[in-house]
Amino acid sequence: PRCNGRRLVKANIEKDAIPDGWQRVRLGDICSPPQYGASAPACDYDPELPRYVRITDITNDGRLRSEDPRSADPDLVQGYALEPGDLLFARSGATVGKTYMYRAEDGPCVYAGYLIRFRPRPNRVYPSLLKWFTHSSFYQGWVASMQRAGAQPNINANEYSSFSILLPPLPEQRAIAAVLDSIDDAIEGAEAVIAATERLRDALLHDLLTQGLPGKHTEFRDVPGLGTIPADWDVVRLGDHVAYVGSGVTPRGGKSAYTESGITFIRSQNVHFDGLRLQDVAYISPDTDESMRRSRVQANDVLLNITGASIGRCTVAPENLGPSNVNQHVCIIRTTEIFNRGFVQKWLSTPRSQKEIDDVQMGQSRQGLNYQQVRQLTIVKPTRAEQDTIVDTVGSLDATTKVAREELAGLRLLEESTADAMLTGRVRVGQ
Repeated sequence: PRCNGRRLVKANIEKDAIPDGWQRVRLGDICSPPQYGASAPACDYDPELPRYVRITDITNDGRLRSEDPRSADPDLVQGYALEPGDLLFARSGATVGKTYMYRAEDGPCVYAGYLIRFRPRPNRVYPSLLKWFTHSSFYQGWVASMQRAGAQPNINANEYSSFSILLPPLPEQRAIAAVLDSIDDAIEGAEAVIAATERLRDALLHDLLTQGLPGKHTEFRDVPGLGTIPADWDVVRLGDHVAYVGSGVTPRGGKSAYTESGITFIRSQNVHFDGLRLQDVAYISPDTDESMRRSRVQANDVLLNITGASIGRCTVAPENLGPSNVNQHVCIIRTTEIFNRGFVQKWLSTPRSQKEIDDVQMGQSRQGLNYQQVRQLTIVKPTRAEQDTIVDTVGSLDATTKVAREELAGLRLLEESTADAMLTGRVRVGQ
């Protein structure tokens, strides 16, 4: 489970029995008096000055964003330096309840207004364990219960001080935190590997789509709007080489027409550049599918989102998808054999193709493409053999990323189940 992207611990800490040797404490009992952040204007980051941590700098996973760091006038932030183990809590707005535990490796930091600092007392609580309690579903439920109906979300220092947890003895705290932190380190490492692989994949794809296969081409030409491509590549309209372009409809009755099982009904939220995500998939009955038979999905169809905020997102229908259909927000592009459909999807996912989609979309208040505009999209046409090799080359990195994502999902499940067992005392360590 997640809340605003944060991994959650499932433990119902409030109702669980208190384990032997544990005690119920309030946040204010185990931390020094809380302190609100400095109200100072942010300025361009200066590596000679501490980083000025704002609410927007904290990710939903409780880390610091790497992009757009800022500093502040040192005369205005005296006394607001963070120490390792300090916990920051967002106190208002849509981010209320978000937390971050400062680590020395994040470099010198001070913290801004709308953040509240709690400094754990070292003789009472191990900071990393306290961080894990703020990742729990119980904590998120408590945050939700503290928000006032009809008012701007806000939790003040006194209210945060009242948040209660079940606290084991210090040796057990350290042992629990060590286990959970080690899993979290593995997750962070897996995320870094995935990010690096994706950067390599994007760079490789860019080179292949601007220069072709290494050593194959010696002459190049510049195409307005597309940039450099091999001189012997054709530039065509997608519609010149398609067997079908179209999409479905929303079944009569809308969501009430969805069924518990049946024909997979693909919507725009299911279509992503890295494949179909079917965790939140809908189903329609065989009768509804029969009425929409023209928009049945075939293996290797290119699926392109043509409306809404996700316009341009595209993927290829896998071989093992099974009977499926699409709604009106997802366009099926079924090319002739002159194109490898994986090549079409990879081309459509490039920044220059995405820019073309942005440029031709219709409507001011709602983004959208019609079928004629989809047919008019520009695409390069290497030989089919070169397309196949490009797809296979990039596909090997895609396969590596897919395996890494599956391993990452397993680590996250391990983290959730382990934290659930340890933070409730059902599994005891370090006694």
